[in-house]
Amino acid sequence: MYSTVWTETVFFLASFVAGVCAAFLYDILRISRRVHRPSDAVVNVEDILFMTLAAVILFCAAYLKNSGEIRWQGFIGGGLGAVLYAVIVKNRILNASTFVIRWTVEIVRRILKVVLFPVMLIMKALKKPVHVVMWYTGEKIRRAKSAARRSSDKARLRIKKARIMLRKK
Repeated sequence: MYSTVWTETVFFLASFVAGVCAAFLYDILRISRRVHRPSDAVVNVEDILFMTLAAVILFCAAYLKNSGEIRWQGFIGGGLGAVLYAVIVKNRILNASTFVIRWTVEIVRRILKVVLFPVMLIMKALKKPVHVVMWYTGEKIRRAKSAARRSSDKARLRIKKARIMLRKK
């Protein structure tokens, strides 16, 4: 009897931990959604994949601790673990991790701004000369295209005249 109670208790605790793990994984998914806002279709696909992963986690807990038997302790343990995680920890982890990620992104952005400052100065200094060169070469290219078009038009006219002359003979 003692062995059976202990086995059921271990299974309940394993299901509880599996529920906490599933809730934590969903929080990771929610954090990624806060940082990068996906479309509704992507959210739906992510939710389906999460539910599949959560079912696999709970099944693995049942398989490893209860020989694959599904019992009410598994459902109650998993649900209780997820609910207690949501009530006690969820908001703190979401807010803290979102703050850390946004803070890290801001620091990286500022570091890149400082590191790339000389490059930006060089690009700003070269903007006008490059623009003038591009305009000048662009004008030359436009003139060359126009001359080629005129010359090809003249060649077509010559060929047309030659055909007409050959037909008359």
